[in-house]
Amino acid sequence: MTFSHKRKRFFANKLHSDIFFMIFWASVIPVSIASIGLFYLIFNITAEQIGIPEAIAYNIVPAAQRVIGVLIVAGPLSITILLIVAHKISLRIVGPFDRIVRELDENIKGKRKGPIILRKSDKFQPLVQKINQLLEKLSH
Repeated sequence: MTFSHKRKRFFANKLHSDIFFMIFWASVIPVSIASIGLFYLIFNITAEQIGIPEAIAYNIVPAAQRVIGVLIVAGPLSITILLIVAHKISLRIVGPFDRIVRELDENIKGKRKGPIILRKSDKFQPLVQKINQLLEKLSH
């Protein structure tokens, strides 16, 4: 038997959004620091190498334009890819956790009988197998 309900919300619960935003900030902050560091290095190294102000401006502007172009594309693209993967992985952890808790509550209240069923791709399969064995043993 497979579980085929689709989620209607982007985040399964508060834990899911907390994990997602932790990953978001863990990716945005380093990208921002790296971007600022690149600009500093380009301007600082160029300024040290050339002593004439016109020459500095002449060399810095094209380098800065190239760096801006790369950062405008690479930064958001890498963050977006990271967040898509993080959302998918974290959902496979948080969703089953909620389902296990909800179905155990229903079993305790007597509203539900039978095993807990997860998607094949969800995490916690070994835990659910043990819980199902325990539920079966308690029902006899």
